[in-house]
Amino acid sequence: MTASAESARPRRTQKERREATVTKLVDATVAAIGEVGYQRTTVQEICGRAGLSVGAMFRQFDSRLDLIVRTAEVIVTRQTAAFTVVMEQLGAQENPLDTALRFLQAAQSDNVTHALREIYLAARSDDELRARIAPTVESYYDGVVAAVERTGVLSRYPQRLREPLFFMALHVFSGQAVVRGVYQRPELDEAVLELVGDMLRTYADAIDQ
Repeated sequence: MTASAESARPRRTQKERREATVTKLVDATVAAIGEVGYQRTTVQEICGRAGLSVGAMFRQFDSRLDLIVRTAEVIVTRQTAAFTVVMEQLGAQENPLDTALRFLQAAQSDNVTHALREIYLAARSDDELRARIAPTVESYYDGVVAAVERTGVLSRYPQRLREPLFFMALHVFSGQAVVRGVYQRPELDEAVLELVGDMLRTYADAIDQ
């Protein structure tokens, strides 16, 4: 790039620079937690991945915990957006239930989901972390359940059963993703997916009778 082109490019505002730094830190935190786990995601690990100094991080966040909380918020926002897009397209699918289940299963193996799961596990024994992310997590699942409801993919089931059915599938696939890290059986994953779908359809048929 020439000097004239460089000078012609608008300079970023302080707010834009700050937002860019925060994004780098959050992205680095997501990658680190997903790859090396919550405990090994130190400030040094995060800053090294972000290409920033430790001082640069502490100019944006008072503590590692503050960055973790922000990271959880960003993950939830991104997950909600991706989930909503898929849910909005279900009506055009030949088999909406199968499409929804396949997306839910695949999403549990995404590195971003692994990072959020690691944060959940850490929150079990960290009262402050648990208290600070709880409102975000509650809002997240409320929004996801509402998105599922709008699709009508579970409309064959009574209202009182729809949320439990969603979480049943979510928990099955989440546990599957954890075990897959040490026990890889792709054919078993596919069999579980088909079984969950068959069980849901059989249950719906029984309710209709």
